[in-house]
Amino acid sequence: MNISVSVFVFALVLCLVLGGLLGYFFAQSRALRSPARNAQELAAVQSTAAAATARAERLTEENNSLIDRAKSDQDILRALAPLAQQLDSMNRRVQGMQETQAAQRSQLHEQLDSAAITQRELAKETHSLRTALTSNSARGTWGEVELRRIVEAAGMLPHVDFSEQQATSQVSTAGSASRPDVTVHLPGGFHLAIDAKVPLSALLRAQDITGEDSAARAARDGLLKEHAKAVRSHINELAKRNYPADFPGSPYLTVMFMPAESLLSEALKADPALLEDALAAGIAPTSPSSLLALLRSVATVWSSAKVTEEAQEIMMLGRTLVSRLNTVAGHLDSLGTSLQRSVAAYNKTVASIESRLLVTARSFESIDAPLATPQELSSEKAQVRQFTAGGLAVGGSSESADRSE
Repeated sequence: MNISVSVFVFALVLCLVLGGLLGYFFAQSRALRSPARNAQELAAVQSTAAAATARAERLTEENNSLIDRAKSDQDILRALAPLAQQLDSMNRRVQGMQETQAAQRSQLHEQLDSAAITQRELAKETHSLRTALTSNSARGTWGEVELRRIVEAAGMLPHVDFSEQQATSQVSTAGSASRPDVTVHLPGGFHLAIDAKVPLSALLRAQDITGEDSAARAARDGLLKEHAKAVRSHINELAKRNYPADFPGSPYLTVMFMPAESLLSEALKADPALLEDALAAGIAPTSPSSLLALLRSVATVWSSAKVTEEAQEIMMLGRTLVSRLNTVAGHLDSLGTSLQRSVAAYNKTVASIESRLLVTARSFESIDAPLATPQELSSEKAQVRQFTAGGLAVGGSSESADRSE
């Protein structure tokens, strides 16, 4: 566009120069008619031509300046072309990023909406669970279910490693037989009683207090002490039942299972001497993690006891095998003695034939018949091998007992 303007300006200057020349020639032609007038007109034409020439020079300079500026602008545009491409590419990238961010924001809004719905449902379920746990029967069922789950997680089998609701000789306050929730069978015919307790009312009320002022903390501390008192009451109740009395020789210990870690930890915070007093009474309060560790230890004891039992069985079988080998050795000794006696009787018979029968038979010379002479067994062939190993010894009483079998 700048080049077109320069061309137009140059054409305009050319036209002006041509106009000046035409005026000059016109003045020359008129000078032939009137010299004075022609001189005036010539001076005017020369002045106009000089002015036109000066203007043409000025316009030429401006045109050259415009041409140089146009070239400079073109150079700048050529230099800025890669930058323009980069800016265009960056613009496309920014647009792509904006579109991606818009999609991500849409997904984020959807996830936030889903999380809000899930949170509302969770709050609803939590409220339902909290309402259900206010019932004593629901809490008892929860404790029994958690106890069964942990016992099975320890790898124990029902009716093999443990029994549920096994009646004892103890009588409850209602007049019925007392039943621990789970009775764990130990090696050697011993047993360990586990009873599930869920003191939860005071702890739930303490958790409802969310303030941090002094009044809220005092109320919370009071409810936690009430919770610790309820736990101690359950410990005393289990101590009165005295489950270990029904299992002579078993550990004098009853496990009180609480299905949440906070039930025991909060009680111990409020009453630090609770655990020591409970163990002194023969009660072991346990949380899910500690009960699982205890049952895994019982499983390890069972494995060790089984290995010991199998080792004792192998030892008994080894002793039986040695006793029976001794019996067989005795039988072989008797057989060898019988074989020696048989060889001696055979040799005596052969000697008697040679010294008695053959001598008498040779007196019949008229009988032309060969007489066969039995061969006497050599001592090497007739020798019976004796046991040289000292491991097979014939016992008197055990041998007679095994032979009778």
